[in-house]
Amino acid sequence: MPKAFALIEGDSADSDRVIIVRGEIDVGNTAALRDWLVRASAGGRRSVTVDLSGVRFLAISGLYVLCEEQHRMAAHRSRLTVVCDDPRALQLIAVCRLEDTLHVVPSRSRGAARTPWSADDDARADRLAAWLERYTAQSA
Repeated sequence: MPKAFALIEGDSADSDRVIIVRGEIDVGNTAALRDWLVRASAGGRRSVTVDLSGVRFLAISGLYVLCEEQHRMAAHRSRLTVVCDDPRALQLIAVCRLEDTLHVVPSRSRGAARTPWSADDDARADRLAAWLERYTAQSA
């Protein structure tokens, strides 16, 4: 059974942390993903890039964890950038109607530069809050 493995990079206080994930993200290891995100983001206070280019499988439970962390980070005006070019993972994001909610880029070179929080980020955060509310209501 393949497990997910993560490497967290970025030590300077003014740079985003980068979490490079390899393997599979499923219901069995989403708690580890949540822990990595919380630690890397300093409880939501620091922007994080999650590089999923080495992930072979992404379950909706992993996608939900990414959404939860982005929601927590938005309260501190920190940004979560997801690096993903896998067609299956991108299809999952689209099916869940998150393509205009999460900040997804195809490569780390096209990630979020250190730019100030913007009105686009506010709009993305509002869409995410509404999505989480709908998702939670449907799961109850």
